[in-house]
Amino acid sequence: MKKELVIGKKEKQKLNKNQQTFNRLVKKLEKLRREKEKTEKSLSEKLDFYGKHIHPLETEAAELADRSAKTFYRLYHEQTLLTKSEKDVLIDIIAGQIDEFLSFAKREPDAELKKIFEFVEGESFDESAEADFEAMKDDMRETFKGLGVDIDLDDFTSDLSEDEIIRKMFEKVGDVQAQAEAQAAAKSKRKKTQRQIEKEAREQQIEEAKTKNIAAMYKQLAKVLHPDLERDETRRAEKEVLMKQLTIAYKDGDLHTLLRLELEWLQKEEDNLEDLSDEKLKIYNQALKEQVQELEMQIHLATQHPRYQPLQKYVNYFGVQSLKLEHEKTKLQQLNELSKADLTELEGKKPMKRLREIIRDTRKQMKAEQTFSLDFDNFFDRF
Repeated sequence: MKKELVIGKKEKQKLNKNQQTFNRLVKKLEKLRREKEKTEKSLSEKLDFYGKHIHPLETEAAELADRSAKTFYRLYHEQTLLTKSEKDVLIDIIAGQIDEFLSFAKREPDAELKKIFEFVEGESFDESAEADFEAMKDDMRETFKGLGVDIDLDDFTSDLSEDEIIRKMFEKVGDVQAQAEAQAAAKSKRKKTQRQIEKEAREQQIEEAKTKNIAAMYKQLAKVLHPDLERDETRRAEKEVLMKQLTIAYKDGDLHTLLRLELEWLQKEEDNLEDLSDEKLKIYNQALKEQVQELEMQIHLATQHPRYQPLQKYVNYFGVQSLKLEHEKTKLQQLNELSKADLTELEGKKPMKRLREIIRDTRKQMKAEQTFSLDFDNFFDRF
């Protein structure tokens, strides 16, 4: 049975505060590592499912939306029996099809669809895209300005591909971090209070002690775990695996793995985990807190990694757990089948019956959405 990586206690002896904190942090770190592995595995599986099942349906949906927008636009001009009211609704339907195309398409609209976009929106597609892009840049600038950081986005242009924008965004985040560090360094040159000086001295002592302890732990464990010092073949093979873990952890500054190896060794050799000094525990606890914060951030930002960008449109406020791709697959299949059925009738010799049904259903939906919106506003006006 695997021993738990926690400090034990002798009979009738309570653990002190630092020992309790150590145990709590180690358990939390183990839980977060399992959660991170689970999250990454889940995202990889969902990305694979997306590639096999969702992406082809999105591509089909985009092409059907393109075809539908062009068909509705043609009917708008051809069908002289349509009333002005019906034509107004039809313009909204065409706009909806263009939005659907832009949501799913991996390509720009062609010249014909751009012409339809201009007819519906009253401005060219390129002008609209440029305005949206500049608004996005302004929002980003304001966000970073609120954090006290000026960010240069002059090299962000609308002709960049989605992948290039994501790559540049990650570069900018690195620039912002460097700028924040420079600002912190400049701030540190100002006259400091005695309390600030004492705090920085304590932090420096902890950092130096932590580095020293990591190196000391590595040297100590390397002597004990080195396979060349072992004659028993089974134990030698065991130690070769442990030594590799030790070396990688030391290079990465991974205190948790070093600590686990040290504590496992102590459990085997001396069974005296409770004798770890308070000074050493404080250093361990500080480093473990930092690893906990880092893992929490990595889990929180998991879906925002460029690799998982295709999944982002399906993630809501509940994070990765909200990704119900089987449901999205069914919705897309139904949407595509409905679009194909509509196009069969709309492109036929007698499209007016189906066209008027679609206009009538759209008008009802718009009215229902408007009513809900008014009710929602009135609800909050009461408070």
